[in-house]
Amino acid sequence: MPKPTGPSDPNTVALIRDLRKKGAADKKHNFWKVLSKRLAKPRRQRPAVNLSKISRYAKKTELVVVPGKVLASGEIKGSYTIAALNFSEVAEAKITKAGGRALTLRDLMELPATELKKIRILA
Repeated sequence: MPKPTGPSDPNTVALIRDLRKKGAADKKHNFWKVLSKRLAKPRRQRPAVNLSKISRYAKKTELVVVPGKVLASGEIKGSYTIAALNFSEVAEAKITKAGGRALTLRDLMELPATELKKIRILA
C-alpha cells in the first residue's frame, strides 16, 4: 500500500490549519471542515475547474468555492464571486473583466458571515 501524501507547500499547510481552527470555532457552518479535508488531499486529487463549468453549474447569487485551481478554458457569463486555492492569470483576468471577484481562500475566511449564506463547492 502506498504511503499517503498530502500538501507539502507551507502556505497550503498553514491555510489548512487555519481552516480547521475556524471550523472548530464556527459551529454553525460545516463548510470550513469540509474545505480543509478537501485541501488536505494530494495535489493530483484537487480539482482543476474551467470557467465554462462555473458558468454552467453555478448561480449568480452563490459564492463559488474551488478547492483547487481555476483555469481559463471557456467563457464566463455573468459576474460571479469565486474563491479558489489558485487562479491562472488569464482566468483571473476574465473574471474581473466580466464584473466578478476572484478571491483566495485566505480572503474567503475574512468575509462576513452574511456573504456565506449560499455556497457551492465545485470539484
